[in-house]
Amino acid sequence: MDLCALGHLATTSQLRSLGWTRARLEAAPLVRVRRGVYACAHLSGPLRVAAAMGAALTCTSILSESEVWSGHDHRPHLQVRPTASVQPGRTQLHWELPRFGMDTQWRASRLQALWQAMECLPVEDAIAAMESAIKKEFLTEAEVRRLGMHAPRRLQRYVPQLINNSGSGNETIVRMRLLDAGYSVVPQGPLPGAGHQDLVIEDIAGLEVDSARWHGEQIRAIDYERDLVSEGLGRPVLRILPAHVHSSWPHTLAVIDRMVRDARRRR
Repeated sequence: MDLCALGHLATTSQLRSLGWTRARLEAAPLVRVRRGVYACAHLSGPLRVAAAMGAALTCTSILSESEVWSGHDHRPHLQVRPTASVQPGRTQLHWELPRFGMDTQWRASRLQALWQAMECLPVEDAIAAMESAIKKEFLTEAEVRRLGMHAPRRLQRYVPQLINNSGSGNETIVRMRLLDAGYSVVPQGPLPGAGHQDLVIEDIAGLEVDSARWHGEQIRAIDYERDLVSEGLGRPVLRILPAHVHSSWPHTLAVIDRMVRDARRRR
């Protein structure tokens, strides 16, 4: 219980300060992950990897724990001192001192994790992570916008466009691409009598960015009903999947272009 209360990891000195003796340490069902560092026997995954390397969990590894958008690199992202002698193995190392604090010596703070992700991720994924952090209440909107004031130069043109109601990281990425293509886009655009659509383009076409995770049979039936309402109101709608965003975007954009042109002509 002492170890769990400390975040499942503790140094020998921390445990001794709580009254642990050498004999108790040797008898307890603990795991020595490195010299002077013990873990709960049930601890596994990236945090244990970090502790074993004398590093701290950071960046996308912390975002993904809270289901915040974290891109497509699923390796443990670890923060290590600039002078540390560590071999990366199957991890992504960030050689720096924390700028926004630590929760423990093995885990960066949420601010630090998002900041590191903004530095680490490609532009689209970084902006998606910022919007997702707001939506998931990982950080407050004010905290994310304060981080945005110090964003890397490559992100600065997109920071003023941050919104607090993006439905997913993929929706953020699609919205960014459509804005870059010259379209006006309303996220979570209202659909009279049927809720909202993920993205409404030029106020004349709807775009739904689906994912298998959130679209089981019951949800799919609601989606079909919403699509019928949209078409009945004269607003054509297109549904796309993550593969259309990440594997075949030029073709997807061409279809969207044609849908919008056709909707304009009908108007």
